[in-house]
Amino acid sequence: MGRHLIRVRITGQLEDYTGGRRELQVGGASDVLGIVEELNRIFPGIERRILNDQGKIRTYVNVFVNSDNTRDAAGERTKLKDGDVVHILPSVAGG
Repeated sequence: MGRHLIRVRITGQLEDYTGGRRELQVGGASDVLGIVEELNRIFPGIERRILNDQGKIRTYVNVFVNSDNTRDAAGERTKLKDGDVVHILPSVAGG
């Protein structure tokens, strides 16, 4: 299987873990879980902000592949192909 090159866009408080980087290219991942693992390799600690203890996307984090919410697909096991754009958007709460 070929190596995928995926564009990842990160917003909100997760930028604290990326040193303010909002977009980067990640290679080698075939699904969303692989992207999160690769991000954690580059930015240690970010994974626990995206995934819960069971390895599932946290309820307050939305992950889109292109324009499709992964909650409507296979969640963290949503497959990726070369050129996809993954958006990781933590919810903003306030009052």
